[in-house]
Amino acid sequence: MITVGLDFGTHQTKICVESRNGTETHYKFHKFKDWDGNMQYTLPSVLCVNPDKTISYGYIDPKSKGQVKRYFKQAVFRDHDSGVLKLWQAAYYSVWYIAYILFDLEELYGKEFTIQMGAPTDSIRLDDRRAIAVTLLVSAYHLVENVFKNDKSAFLKTKYDKLIELTKIEYFSEKQKKAYGILVFPEAYACLMPLIARGKIAHGMSFVIDIGGGTTDISFFTIEETVKKSKIYRPQLYDYFSINKGLNYLTGEDQVESEDLYKDFHIISGNEINSKKLKILNQEILNLHDDIVRRLKYEWTTQTIHDIDKLKKALRNRPLIYTGGGSTIGLLRRPYEGFSEIHQITYDSWKSKLFDNQALFKDMNLCPVLSTAYGLSISVKNDIITKKPFRDIFEERRKDTKDTTSDYRKKNQMMKEFDYGLDDDAWK
Repeated sequence: MITVGLDFGTHQTKICVESRNGTETHYKFHKFKDWDGNMQYTLPSVLCVNPDKTISYGYIDPKSKGQVKRYFKQAVFRDHDSGVLKLWQAAYYSVWYIAYILFDLEELYGKEFTIQMGAPTDSIRLDDRRAIAVTLLVSAYHLVENVFKNDKSAFLKTKYDKLIELTKIEYFSEKQKKAYGILVFPEAYACLMPLIARGKIAHGMSFVIDIGGGTTDISFFTIEETVKKSKIYRPQLYDYFSINKGLNYLTGEDQVESEDLYKDFHIISGNEINSKKLKILNQEILNLHDDIVRRLKYEWTTQTIHDIDKLKKALRNRPLIYTGGGSTIGLLRRPYEGFSEIHQITYDSWKSKLFDNQALFKDMNLCPVLSTAYGLSISVKNDIITKKPFRDIFEERRKDTKDTTSDYRKKNQMMKEFDYGLDDDAWK
């Protein structure tokens, strides 16, 4: 059984493959050949319309005289025209780019694999963003299997106008989603799976902030057992958000057509970050954080008989986990009140014998970049994401409004202390 975790990124795309044979499970990251013939773990999310009107993908000849197209993933998930791309162009470019990848996957695994894909989304727009992801994948499958009959060479020889003619946008349907076995998850949710499976996050309230090329995705979650006393855990989301600001916003690259093919491929220092734009992004994250804390305080004061200081203690030094390409830049990793125990996903977070190639762990910056693809490759039965109401965080401390007697208060005082407040070992 093969499960492909597809992290289709604004700057670069990553793929992790889970293979299961009985009780044995292995993971490996798919590699892409660059222009010099070297194998890389990432594929730049760019395409180039060549002078002869054929199209090249990913690692493009730096001497190319063609028209380079980028940021199509960001534009298509925003679902409107951008300053550089029309929505229809973004959709076609995304389908072609994914098809380019599917040719290689089907050559390796035939049709015996399923894809689990990430989408930048908040809890309100999950269904819409999931529909976009499925539409892109099914349309790409149609090109690969039905139009080009798995002939990648013919695909690459097809000229721009003819490719537009041959491309059919297969709009979302549950039937097609099930037929291809496609599952779609919020991007900030996916990277949590390997951390929780390996016991790297203690129980309690935590944030994860995924800073990517086009968006910054945030989740507020706790950890729960799938079945009581099963010792199998999963993230329980209470809310999640997607801010349409990422590395290309922070560097100003989202508003220009750069002549440098790989200028935004990987930022290695904070020197390119615009301080004014960083301040705007930080304020948007702070606004979300403050709203979550406000909601927690409201539920605490309306549901329990405990003093607000106990909640403040519970929120002291909670984990804030950074991931994504932006997390490799130190000045982007900052605390927010109550969530000040900063962690970045590194090789120590999920180094495991389950990986076929241990050498990848030598690059300290690779793990946060690859973490979403890894999480997406962990096979699950469905992509149902249940967002619990905030009031359920305190269900064990909930006040019985029908009983305000002294006996009730005495009983509450004898109850176990609030777990989150005692959880000092927030990161194992």
